[in-house]
Amino acid sequence: MNPSFKHPSHEVSSVRAKALAAASEILAAKGVEDLNLKAIAEGAGIGISSMYHYFANKEALLLSLAVKGFDDLAEEMVRLRSSQDLPTPLAAGVRGYFGFAQAHPALFSVMFSERLMARHEILRAADHRTFLVFQSTVDADPRFPAAHKANAATALWALGRGIAAMISSQPEGKLPSELAARLWAGASYLVNHPK
Repeated sequence: MNPSFKHPSHEVSSVRAKALAAASEILAAKGVEDLNLKAIAEGAGIGISSMYHYFANKEALLLSLAVKGFDDLAEEMVRLRSSQDLPTPLAAGVRGYFGFAQAHPALFSVMFSERLMARHEILRAADHRTFLVFQSTVDADPRFPAAHKANAATALWALGRGIAAMISSQPEGKLPSELAARLWAGASYLVNHPK
């Protein structure tokens, strides 16, 4: 077999992956308003017609970014659970969840977009799968009584969604540094001092 031959499915995933990587960079640097298919095609070094082949419009692109964001967030929480530096499984879940929000505020806001969530079952399913990973970190934490674990996981997850709404309401999707510091400190306190 010719080693330079690429199966069409590899090309498809490569082009789509390049487009999503370029979109992620533009989203992080400029925010959702400046995200458009032409800019992404230029950033990825692919033709604009290829963009329309994979993404019918901006909403389809945002949906793909959001679903991938949830997958990446779930992987990060799983990775952190094996860390010896974190005192509890919940600390790993929270570090993954809120750390992701802090590192990728624009993407986090897109992931929890009320408009996208309401319109797309695939995004609600990605959110739920990732929530179950987060819930497993609460379930594994012995500080919470069994009867309260599901409620605590849901409340902490909702806190993250509230932070996403706060991020999206700020200019350029960035929290003022003082507000961000208070949010992360408050979340840390709630997680590390359960009653």
